[in-house]
Amino acid sequence: MNFLLYAICTLIWGSTWIVITFQVDAASPVASVFWRFALGSLILFSYSAITRKQLSFGKKEHLNFMLMGIFMFSINYMLVYWSETMVSSGIAAICFTVIVPYNMLGMRIFFKKPITAKVIAGSVLGGIGIALIFINEILGLHASKETIFGLVLGLIATLSASTGNMLSQRSYRKAIPVVASNTWGMLYGSVFTLLVGLVLNQNFAIPMTARYLSSLAYLSLFGSVFAFGAYLLLAGRIGAERAAYSGVVSPIIALTLSSMYEDFKWTPYILAGVALCLLGNVLTLYSPKAFTKSAG
Repeated sequence: MNFLLYAICTLIWGSTWIVITFQVDAASPVASVFWRFALGSLILFSYSAITRKQLSFGKKEHLNFMLMGIFMFSINYMLVYWSETMVSSGIAAICFTVIVPYNMLGMRIFFKKPITAKVIAGSVLGGIGIALIFINEILGLHASKETIFGLVLGLIATLSASTGNMLSQRSYRKAIPVVASNTWGMLYGSVFTLLVGLVLNQNFAIPMTARYLSSLAYLSLFGSVFAFGAYLLLAGRIGAERAAYSGVVSPIIALTLSSMYEDFKWTPYILAGVALCLLGNVLTLYSPKAFTKSAG
């Protein structure tokens, strides 16, 4: 079951990075994020009503749902969508690999899980890998400020996503079903996004094109409902730090799609950087006994 859950979120999220680009050129990032998770929440509420899932919880649980929704389904994605207006979808996906050390640190702070020497070594390798991927932008900062800003947004978005992961762990440890936490989380996240959009005077009109509507449907149903359901269930079963394995493979899928459909070009520096990022993540996460025990 763990490997199935891992495969679902990896394959789906590997493709969502390129699908997001179908939206950022047609509507504002804030509006697209709002509609994505408002629709995702509606799907989950409908499913819960049909299957009679429990959705009644106390104030403390709703506070946790609200915070999780704001960090995971609102701030995270508004910054990701904004980042993808400045960098390729594949590069944005590589930024997301930083969730591995973020989750490790979060599990240490909030759940007292120790940080080992291999975690530190893996994080250093990942940091060097990110630097290699962006070596041209770093060396030519005066000519690529937009790209650097897109990178920074991606890293902040990942921190927000990791914060949401920690909050979801709280819900899981209280035996709250993932469907329930996601249903309320997406609702609260979409409401927060709507408020941000109103303050920023954003246009929430939906572009009535096949490209935008099909991408919205895919991102809402597969990228939000299915992928997040699989990921958070996996995180609850084996821990957020190990569930971050999904961040090891999905960027490779994203980079491959980006090279096929965008102007992304592979270079020796990028190849080396990707290799170091993946090596750092595997070194950080790999533990045969623990993973075998979790999978069993």
